[in-house]
Amino acid sequence: MDANLAATASQWAAEANSAVFVQLVSGETVEGVLRALDTDLSQDVDEEDENEEEEEEGGADVIQFHPAFTYPIYGEHERIFGYKGLRINLSYAAGSLATYFEVKYQKRVDQMETSLPVQLRADDVDTPMRKVLSPAALCATKTEFAKRVARDTHEFRPLGRKVHEYTRDSEESGEGTVYEIYESDFVSGEFREYHRRMQTLVLLYIEGAQFIDDSDDRWRVFTVFERLVIGGIASYTLVGFCTMYQFFSWPDRKRPRISQFLVLPPFQGQGHGSELYRYIYQAVLRNAEYADLTVEDPSEAFDDMRDRNDMRYLIQQDAFSGLDVPVAPAVLREMQERFKISKRQITRCVEMGLLRSLDKTRQKDKYQQYCLFVKRRIFAQNTDLLAGLDEAEKKKKIAESFAAVEDDYHRILSLL
Repeated sequence: MDANLAATASQWAAEANSAVFVQLVSGETVEGVLRALDTDLSQDVDEEDENEEEEEEGGADVIQFHPAFTYPIYGEHERIFGYKGLRINLSYAAGSLATYFEVKYQKRVDQMETSLPVQLRADDVDTPMRKVLSPAALCATKTEFAKRVARDTHEFRPLGRKVHEYTRDSEESGEGTVYEIYESDFVSGEFREYHRRMQTLVLLYIEGAQFIDDSDDRWRVFTVFERLVIGGIASYTLVGFCTMYQFFSWPDRKRPRISQFLVLPPFQGQGHGSELYRYIYQAVLRNAEYADLTVEDPSEAFDDMRDRNDMRYLIQQDAFSGLDVPVAPAVLREMQERFKISKRQITRCVEMGLLRSLDKTRQKDKYQQYCLFVKRRIFAQNTDLLAGLDEAEKKKKIAESFAAVEDDYHRILSLL
C-alpha cells in the first residue's frame, strides 16, 4: 500500500471496543430520558461520577460501559474503518432491555473528496449490529425508546419465578439495596423473547460465546435484578444472568452444566456472581434428581469465584476433617457424590484443603507425601503430553506444573 494511502487510511480507523457504548437507561419521564440521551456523554467511561450527576439533573439514569469483545460483530481485528469521531450507542431499558441503536460520527470517508487513486469506503457498522439484536426489542426512534424506558421503569417486572433475594449496602446512602434472583425456562414465549435480548450481551462479554437453542426445554436461566423503589414503585435493572443445561446422568438422574455466566461490568466486583453461583449450587444440592454441578469452559475469573465459594462451603461443612494423603479414589468419589461437585473440582478442593492444613516447615514428611500425591495426579492428566519426553524432562515438567498449581492454591486460600 502506498505510504500516503496507508497514512490516510489509519486516520479513519477506530477500535470497535472503544467506539461501542452499552447503556442501561432508566427514567420516570419521557422528557428526562430524552434529555439524558441527547446529552453528549463523555467518551471516557471512567468519568462515571460526572456523568451520573449530569444524568440525574436530566431526569434519567444512564449507566454506560464498553464491551469486552466486538469480534463476533465487527470482525476478528475489532477495528472499524471509515469514520472520525465514531460513537456507536447500544442503549437498553435497564430492566426490560427494550433497545435503541444509533451510530454517530463527525466525518465519513466516502463522503469526503480525496485525491487518492482509489475510492475509500466506510465499513457498514449498522447491519452487523442489527443482525445480533432482537427485532422485537428494537425501537425505531429515540422518542419511541424514551417512551418505553419511562413506561418500563414503572411497569416492568422480571419474568420467571423469584427464588432468592439478598442485599448489598449502598456506598452512597449506606442503606441496603435489594437484589432478586429469578429462575425461568423457554416454555414461556415471553421469556424466550427476553432471553434473545440478553444474548447480545453474551457476545459482547463472554469470549467465544454463541447463541443457545431456545427451543430446547432442558435449559434453565437464572437472572439477577437490582430492585430500587422510585416514588413508591419498584424499578428493576438487570445485573447478570446464568444459563444452565440439564444433561442426562445414567441411570435416572440429571447433570446440570453452567453454560453462560455473566455479571454486567457496572455490577462486577460486588459479590453478585458469588451470590448467583451459591444459589445455583445450593439448588443443585437440594434437588435429588441432580448428580453434580459442572461448568462448560469456565474463564479464569469464574474458576477463581467458584474455587473460593466451594472452599468456603466445604470448610464450613468440615469436609476436610480426617483427610490425609494419599486420598483414596473411593473417598474422592464419596465426596463428589455427597457435595455434588464435579470430579475435577472436588479433586482441586481436596488438594487445597490438604495444603491449607499443612505446615511445610514442621511437617516436611507430610509435605513430601502431599507433593507426590499432587504430582501423580498431574502426571495422570498429562500422560499424552509427557509421552515423548525422557524421564529427566518429564520430572522437570511435572515439577514446574506442581509449583504453578501450589502457587495458585496459596493465592486462592489467601482470599478465603
